[in-house]
Amino acid sequence: MNWFVGLLLLIVALAIVATGAFLLIGREQTWQMVAGDPDLGPFDLAAPQRAGRPNDALLCSPGLCDSVKTDGELPVYAMTPEALIAALGTAIETQPERKERVDDGADPRALRYVTWTDTMRFPDTNQFLAVDLGDGTSGLVAYARAQVGYSDAGNNRARLTRWTGAIE
Repeated sequence: MNWFVGLLLLIVALAIVATGAFLLIGREQTWQMVAGDPDLGPFDLAAPQRAGRPNDALLCSPGLCDSVKTDGELPVYAMTPEALIAALGTAIETQPERKERVDDGADPRALRYVTWTDTMRFPDTNQFLAVDLGDGTSGLVAYARAQVGYSDAGNNRARLTRWTGAIE
């Protein structure tokens, strides 16, 4: 019985230390110390492969992701890939989430952002690629993945849907 009480006290002490670190160091910095850089880096949107966990989301215009299961379909856009990414960037910047653009901007057909959830500040990487479909139209591949945890309760899909739905 004494070992059980000791173990319980150890668990409580570790929880107090973890909570203190979380509050004193800051939520984003704590996750960065635990899990590394919140930007998971570029993802090959030309040949997407899912993470295999329920903490990612993939939305595509028709014909762009036929080899992989998607979470929804995006429309075909009546604009060039560069104009589509510019419109998407404008739409994203008007959204209320805490976010940071992390790509270098070298490819005018692509965007990558890191977002953080409101309460726990879990980081997610969100990436977009516009593809020229000809005749002045473009398709879009949108992929978001969580850095921490097994499931995100549909947050990545909801964010991608909201962001792409705000394109004007």
